Amino acid sequence: MELKGLVGKAQEFAGAATETGNNMMKEFNEALPTLRALGFTIKDLRVGMGIIPEVGVKLIASADTVDSKKIKELIEKNPDNKTLVTALNGLLAAYNLKQQIGDFPYKGLEIDVKLGLPPHIGVSFLSATPVAAAVAIPAAASGFRTSMPV
Repeated sequence: MELKGLVGKAQEFAGAATETGNNMMKEFNEALPTLRALGFTIKDLRVGMGIIPEVGVKLIASADTVDSKKIKELIEKNPDNKTLVTALNGLLAAYNLKQQIGDFPYKGLEIDVKLGLPPHIGVSFLSATPVAAAVAIPAAASGFRTSMPV
């Protein structure tokens, strides 16, 4: 294949990746009010540019504000928002895994969302109570961690 053909294919791929990224961002923006209703606030936002753009966001909440029954209800109510459903399924899977561990004291939760190819959702149980979104929690304060590829 000649160079022009390779450049054309690369541009085609980049265009498709950008469109996919835009759709994921749209779904994430639609998911934010639901995640806020569960008590989550945005802690960090990062943007990466390259052939495939990437957006990452960390959301934190107090353990007292998140209820597994409410998570299940929200999954059922929002089947079309794949980003939200994936984040909620990751959160629910982490809760279920935490239940198997037994007595594991935690005071907060952190969801780490990566919107890119492939997308990724990570959930951390925090041993310290999360503070306001503008204040970072030290890495040493995090406890049990699980992640779920999308």
